[in-house]
Amino acid sequence: MMKYSAGLISKSYWYLESKKTAKYMLDGLNRKQIVELAINENIYQVESEYRSKNVANAIYTRLNCLPKVILEAIVNSDIATSKIIVLISIIKTDRLFFEFMHEVFRNNIILGENTLKDKDINIFFQEKKIQSEIVNSWVYTTIRRLKSEYIKMLIDSGLIKVDSNKREIIKPLIDFKVKQLLLENEMAPYVFAITGEK
Repeated sequence: MMKYSAGLISKSYWYLESKKTAKYMLDGLNRKQIVELAINENIYQVESEYRSKNVANAIYTRLNCLPKVILEAIVNSDIATSKIIVLISIIKTDRLFFEFMHEVFRNNIILGENTLKDKDINIFFQEKKIQSEIVNSWVYTTIRRLKSEYIKMLIDSGLIKVDSNKREIIKPLIDFKVKQLLLENEMAPYVFAITGEK
């Protein structure tokens, strides 16, 4: 089982970068080749070689957990569906974010709560501090930055719309064929964390 990590603090959603990387992977490039491209050609348009390497490795790790047919769906689907698959790659590779999506986001949809409140997020992290020595060891600023990154990921992926200081939950419409592909490839927990299904 994956350990809890605060790694998302230094990472982003990186939708366009993920789509570009998925194309390279489908063309047969491996991690080393993509990292080299990132460093030598600055394919992610970042400010330093160190950052290029970090972005390439993080995105490759996320996408490498997806089967080829799902990578193809990132590249070929409509933007809304493609964005959801990129989010699934993040949920699948970060245990704490998955639990947040499953226990908070999904529950809110099931209960008919159409907003994501600070209270919901704070309770989640308070419970994790009690359950986990790792989370309990994190300083306040770490948790604050994680909360902020979780919200940003949900906004960037189209699952939340901020309107007059409210975070409205937008239940996603995933292309039917792509959803079937995800379910056939053992992605049900991640799909249902997003859609609120059981």
